[in-house]
Amino acid sequence: MRNLITAGAALLTVSLLGASLAQNKAVTLNIYSGGDVNVKDLWENSLIPMYQKANPNVRLNLVFSSHGAGDQATLDRMAAAKKTGKVSGVDILEGPVDTAGEAGLMEPLNAQKVPMLSRADQNVVKRALGYGVPYRGSSVVLAYDSSKVKNPPRTLEALMAWIDANPGQFTYNVPDGGGSGNAFVTRMLKGGISSGDSSFFETDYDASKEKQWDEGLSALKTLAPKLYAGGQYSKNNVETLQLLGKGAISIGPVWSDMGLSYLKQGLLPDNIKLTQIDPPLYGGSAYVGVAKDSANKQAAYDLLNWMLSPDVQAVVVDKMNGYPGVKLQYMPASVQSKYGDIAKDFSFGFSSKFGSDMNRLWYEKVAGTPQPQK
Repeated sequence: MRNLITAGAALLTVSLLGASLAQNKAVTLNIYSGGDVNVKDLWENSLIPMYQKANPNVRLNLVFSSHGAGDQATLDRMAAAKKTGKVSGVDILEGPVDTAGEAGLMEPLNAQKVPMLSRADQNVVKRALGYGVPYRGSSVVLAYDSSKVKNPPRTLEALMAWIDANPGQFTYNVPDGGGSGNAFVTRMLKGGISSGDSSFFETDYDASKEKQWDEGLSALKTLAPKLYAGGQYSKNNVETLQLLGKGAISIGPVWSDMGLSYLKQGLLPDNIKLTQIDPPLYGGSAYVGVAKDSANKQAAYDLLNWMLSPDVQAVVVDKMNGYPGVKLQYMPASVQSKYGDIAKDFSFGFSSKFGSDMNRLWYEKVAGTPQPQK
């Protein structure tokens, strides 16, 4: 009951903030976002109508870049405005808020400005360097055929033992073909990295440290003949899901949102279930932040705060088949039940340079072939 009262009070605060804003003056917030069509639909068909209905004097103007193709142009625009002392016109940015923040283009965020931010996992918040609010997320998980696998492996060691005992029933996509296979290779390589270097591999680069990958690369080489069809890798995320769907394999790494979306659409049979292992595979969040030169910062803070409220998060989860931006404990019981086995902690991938080297070495030392040129 106490939690319900607290949640209700928080929602009331959000509503009152929005109502006060709407009564005081008309405001337009320019939201620069990018991604797939489902992200565009989320904004245009759900978030914007919902917010403007509750706050009729706030106009949300979405400037959308398909697949994030315009992200760099947006950053260049913001940087140029800063250099000339002008206003960029960007109020809210969804995308590379950490990069923009490091360039001095974003407003630092905290729970004083966005109270609901205290409900998010602070490790996830830190990944954006304090410049973004994580409002949705996903991670790579294990999908398994529950009609064949009654007790799915819950640890990496248990997964290795299961693959050894069930040859041909597991595979993953090539690491440069999709994030799910990349996450599996990354997790295998992380096993040989010293605890002191763990975060270094995620943020920095030193090729001399890659000798710590030898153990993981060797294990992947040993694993190869036990994969689907005597050593076949899937080409991408979708092909792994297709192999699961037709019963060709019994376990494979998949993106949580893709797996849930396929299940929702009936593209996977109901006997396919999702679970996370320990230590977890990597994942990430989508962040929204406030431009440093925005003339409507308070209005922007209010919108971001509203986006983390339980009713809005429930809509985001439903539309995107993703994890909420706040901890599960703050979500309705139905959401907790649906995501409780997968929306746990997730790890983080390697930095871009380490990631590029990992892909090349995988082809050389695991697949035994040069990396294909793209």
